[in-house]
Amino acid sequence: MKKLLLLLSFVAVSLTSCSNDDDSSSSVAVNETNLMKKWYYVSYEVAGQTIPYDNLECGRDYIQFKANDVVEDYYVNSCDPLDADTDLGTWSLSGNTVSATFFGTTVTGTVSSLTATTLQITDTFDFDDDGTDETVKINYSTN
Repeated sequence: MKKLLLLLSFVAVSLTSCSNDDDSSSSVAVNETNLMKKWYYVSYEVAGQTIPYDNLECGRDYIQFKANDVVEDYYVNSCDPLDADTDLGTWSLSGNTVSATFFGTTVTGTVSSLTATTLQITDTFDFDDDGTDETVKINYSTN
């Protein structure tokens, strides 16, 4: 279930469209070069609430956009001993819409905010498993 949530989170983060509250001096262009970093999961924004991402104390989950259209999704399952998984997939960018494909499933999202150290992707999916889709903003940081 955690893999599916992370995959959906990536999609939501990657494909978000909303206004950018940052001033133009701190935002950067949405292009492949500016996305090709290791992005650590920070939080979700859903229905006016910010929900911190639940990283374990021994490691942090992240997604990394790499050259040659490779995307890596890394997540820590447990700390004793460190049990982590890495899923490799492909990614692409069209305008501010990013798509990622893992295990034959493609997810897309809109980059709603991008600075040198922060990324926000917005998507709509059933975040709380109640049968109703919610608009979710996924926040990432490079540190």
